[in-house]
Amino acid sequence: MLLPREKSYLRGLNSYYLHLERFIEHMQGEIGSGGVHCLSSSLEMMIYFNEHEVISNLVQEKGQPASFVASHDSHNTFYNSIYSVEVFQFDSHAIFFWAQMPPFQRAKASLKSTEIPLPDLIFRLKQKQFSGFIDVQLMKRSDGGTLFFNEGERVGGSYSWGKGGMSMADEDYHSLLSRIQLNEGIFTFGTFLKE
Repeated sequence: MLLPREKSYLRGLNSYYLHLERFIEHMQGEIGSGGVHCLSSSLEMMIYFNEHEVISNLVQEKGQPASFVASHDSHNTFYNSIYSVEVFQFDSHAIFFWAQMPPFQRAKASLKSTEIPLPDLIFRLKQKQFSGFIDVQLMKRSDGGTLFFNEGERVGGSYSWGKGGMSMADEDYHSLLSRIQLNEGIFTFGTFLKE
């Protein structure tokens, strides 16, 4: 499961103390659009919502691909286990991107920024009409970003210093580039699968 790189709005909650439906209603009123991320030892869930409704429910069993499920199935799953819960806030333009992200296949190999600079890598991916993401983790720091692509074009990114789940600003991209120059970065990939 792919999570936003931004700092979560709330974290450290335990599902034992939560009534999911009321909690989501409260978060709709407080932040508008967001995602409730639930993690147990065997299962991971993300429930995406905007101010009006629950948009989608993504569930992933350990070792299995993530899949979208009906709301009542995710609610039953929520009450059948104990989860660590955190909430991410999304801007209105970002929520549908995250809530409807196509399934993806992660590459087993990763690349280092010392092997190929990020702009060169992006140029190569543009030539290949790449649709997916590059996850960038800085070696000596805990920050980084996830860059999203559609048919070779960079459509935005999620950054550890950002907010809202999806920035289309060139300043954030250039900030990532400058951080990679100061600290070595590791690039991992995910390719969106065609339906």
